[in-house]
Amino acid sequence: MTTNVRTLDALRSPNFALLWSAQVVSGFGDKITLFALAFVTWELTRSALSTAFAVVIATVPYASFGFFGGAIADAVGHRRVMIACDLVRAASIGLIPVVLALGAPLAVVYMLVLVAALCTTVFNPARLAIVPDLVPRDRLGASNSMVYASDRTVEIVGALLAGFLVAALRVFAFYVDALTFILSALLLLRISMTEPARRPLSVSGMVRDTAAGFAVIRRTTVLWANTVFSLIAQLSLPVFNGLTPVLIFREYGLGPEQFGAAEASIAVGAVVAGLALPGILSRYRKGPVIVAGFAAFGILLIAIAVSPSFPVTLALFALTGVANVVFFVPNVTLSQEVTPPALRARVFGVRMALLHLTWLPVILVTGAIAEVVSVQALFAAAGLLTLGTALVGVRFRSVRDVA
Repeated sequence: MTTNVRTLDALRSPNFALLWSAQVVSGFGDKITLFALAFVTWELTRSALSTAFAVVIATVPYASFGFFGGAIADAVGHRRVMIACDLVRAASIGLIPVVLALGAPLAVVYMLVLVAALCTTVFNPARLAIVPDLVPRDRLGASNSMVYASDRTVEIVGALLAGFLVAALRVFAFYVDALTFILSALLLLRISMTEPARRPLSVSGMVRDTAAGFAVIRRTTVLWANTVFSLIAQLSLPVFNGLTPVLIFREYGLGPEQFGAAEASIAVGAVVAGLALPGILSRYRKGPVIVAGFAAFGILLIAIAVSPSFPVTLALFALTGVANVVFFVPNVTLSQEVTPPALRARVFGVRMALLHLTWLPVILVTGAIAEVVSVQALFAAAGLLTLGTALVGVRFRSVRDVA
């Protein structure tokens, strides 16, 4: 492919523009859920353990239910299931202020948030699976770049807005949260596309469909090689994500403002790379780009480990945002291109679940090790692992020669 495609070209497809707008809106809602739940839990319990548990409730479904999320999305239809998920999330989150006013125990709030989180595990693979149905093939990379760049922007801006909303509205912030999901559903309703007929849902059917998604990964040489390679190479990400606050607070002795600056630096790098990457993908094969992205990320983690000052670290953080986009976007595009359309969400669901299952023990183990070892040492070890994986991966044609 020689055409120079820009990221913003993706928005020339009206249906994709609606999808992109919906996922930006619902992304803000996800942040409000997390902040408001943590605030309410702390207000009611004054317990650090309970507050941490509240965060886990909102995130653990990815590792447990994620395998079935894609199967449900493929059976129901990607657009249909996203609308349904948004409406269920709006209802469950909107009920939280009501049940709190009625004096219900915190466990009821946790259950409502768990329902919303389970919907998110279905929504996300459907969101990735629907993109090839909304844009021409030559804009697929640009569309994925747009989604990733906006995800990172929403992650930072959403966190800031969520903090202000929760501080100003307290428990009533959940109503704003519910409204974002309603707006997302309304945008998705405007997408014009023909979806296949619904298939009946059952436990045995979900298990069978999930197995079919894994079978596609296993028997497709390029997809299997990419999955194994990426799972190993990305083991540095939970170390980076989980220990960055410790790096800022303990190792540098700084505060939340500097932590926010570090997160913002990553987002800026991701947005810049998201705008530039489609032009790169139009000239180079995806395999070498993915390998180069992982190698760069490994080198940057090692550089952060030996950084002489916080300003230098901030610059390196911005570059990690770039590297993240470089390996993530072609990864998603590759999966979309080689997976049969009817199985896309299942494949993405399985890959997401495998990713979170491998991340959980890494977060726990490195968190425990960080009690006695410097974060810089753990960053260096994680960087060496990712760099080494990239150097090994480049020796395999099924990883290196992907077009």
